[in-house]
Amino acid sequence: MRQLSSYYLNPLALCVYTGLVLAGIFLDLRSHHINQLPLVFVLGALVAMLVWAFNFKRLLGMSEIPVATIASAAQGYVELFGTSKSLTLTRSPIRGVECVWFRLWIYSRDRNYMWRLADYRISEQLFELQDDSGVCRIDPRGAEVFAASRHVVVQHGHKYIEDVLFADSPVYVLGDLDTGSQINTEAEIHQDAGKLITQLKQSKARLLHQFDLNRDGEIDMHEWELARESAYAQARAKHAQRLQSEMHLIAKPANKRLFLISGISPHALRQHYQRWAWVHFSFFCLAILLSVFIDNLAA
Repeated sequence: MRQLSSYYLNPLALCVYTGLVLAGIFLDLRSHHINQLPLVFVLGALVAMLVWAFNFKRLLGMSEIPVATIASAAQGYVELFGTSKSLTLTRSPIRGVECVWFRLWIYSRDRNYMWRLADYRISEQLFELQDDSGVCRIDPRGAEVFAASRHVVVQHGHKYIEDVLFADSPVYVLGDLDTGSQINTEAEIHQDAGKLITQLKQSKARLLHQFDLNRDGEIDMHEWELARESAYAQARAKHAQRLQSEMHLIAKPANKRLFLISGISPHALRQHYQRWAWVHFSFFCLAILLSVFIDNLAA
């Protein structure tokens, strides 16, 4: 249940810090010696370093590359931000709202009146991310999904926890982009523009009609430059149109890099990881200092 643990990891770490400190104080009060707290603070520092690494890894992964548009994104590891679109009508199992992705935990009471996981469901159907430059499909399998809308219902001895990414809502994705072919290259645009220029040369009447601005029956240097610019503009427009019609797919990277899907903007997500990284790093430094201070005090 990696997704559940990552969702609760930061607040859980704060609970662990508090529990360790209280346990150390309780043990010292019972033994009447200040000999447990240094060890407790060292353990707290280790926990803080592990959780700091969790947040810093995600912050670093998001900082590797800038957010791109679908049309300008290169093959490989990319960040995209746009609007979620559903390919097929999907509704969340508890609220019944239209969504592009959902995740559901179902808990039931055991004989000790403790919650035990009874069922877990997660949608795996593809959905789309759309920005001003095009459309890209998202395969959410294996993704760490953050900032999904959470809804909790307790009824008839069961607890339902439902996470949802709504359709037609902001969505951010960090993952591997794969496109059927690489067409939007300068070399190919240059090649297509060259073909258009050759066609103009072979049809002098067409060339004169379109670019003989002063109507002297000749193409001067300025008019020829306009013809070249027009050919390149047509080539780029053709490639942009073909690029939008291609099948783009973002999926889980094969090299174990981060695969993130978020319901908030990349800026807000970076701030989230940055804040928690500072919290855990601060506790790490404080725990080390207190451990050394208390150890020296006891000596």
